[in-house]
Amino acid sequence: MKRILSLVLLLVSVATANAKCDWSSLRLQQWNERNYYKWYVSGKVLDDTCVDYMFMVYDFQTKKTDTVYDNRGIVEVQFNVKGRYKLYLKVWNRCLKCDTALYREVNIVQFPGAGLGWAAKSTDCKWYTFEMNYIKNIPLKDTCMEYYLMFYKGPWMDTMSQKEWDNLTDYQIGMEYDFPDDDFLGYNQGRISNFTFKDSGRVLMIAQWWNKCIRQDTFMFRRLDVCGRSATTGVAKITKPEPKLIAIYDMMGRPVHQARENEILIYIYSDGTRKKIYTQK
Repeated sequence: MKRILSLVLLLVSVATANAKCDWSSLRLQQWNERNYYKWYVSGKVLDDTCVDYMFMVYDFQTKKTDTVYDNRGIVEVQFNVKGRYKLYLKVWNRCLKCDTALYREVNIVQFPGAGLGWAAKSTDCKWYTFEMNYIKNIPLKDTCMEYYLMFYKGPWMDTMSQKEWDNLTDYQIGMEYDFPDDDFLGYNQGRISNFTFKDSGRVLMIAQWWNKCIRQDTFMFRRLDVCGRSATTGVAKITKPEPKLIAIYDMMGRPVHQARENEILIYIYSDGTRKKIYTQK
């Protein structure tokens, strides 16, 4: 009887401790462009000095788990090997002795050769034809793929100097932009589509490839200067072979490393420095 009573008291104490931990404010956000992923953990609960967390990546192919290190709740991962992976975020409260976990699965199989091409009509610089590439080596029928192209135009881009506009990368433009509703111009749904802009000037485009069969997608940012000097300079039908070397860039768009295709590299960037934290051949 004493054993049963002790067990009941233990279960009650554990349940009470867990009841004190409110994880409802936790958020795990994800951003990716092809095989480059960024995750960000946030939530009011993280303000508690008793709370710690840890990021890990599980490789379904090798059955191995590796810890990845974050910078202010942000972790960046560059996958260069096709396969299935899982991001695992563990959060625990040292004082109350309770924990929780969040997961995100990643399937690196789908999007070699993704690219966006465009051309302006010779008689109307505001009228464009856009073409989103087919994705190479898809083991599924084309009916699985859906294509979306969104357009944004706002004063934030127009007030930039030409030097700023030229020096920033497409990725940096996309990450700095807030995408307000008032700046949304419209979207196209289709691999090949037409769009007529009402005004000239700088436009930010978001191209998204979505595979509804496996629920996996990728997207990329691209810039366009409507009726400007780059109005007709879009590359038509970008179809490139897979590179033998893959460049890794920091958050300022500067190349910091090159890796062979058969490696997995995970980097975290802080204050312009880099740290190699996971490599597998």
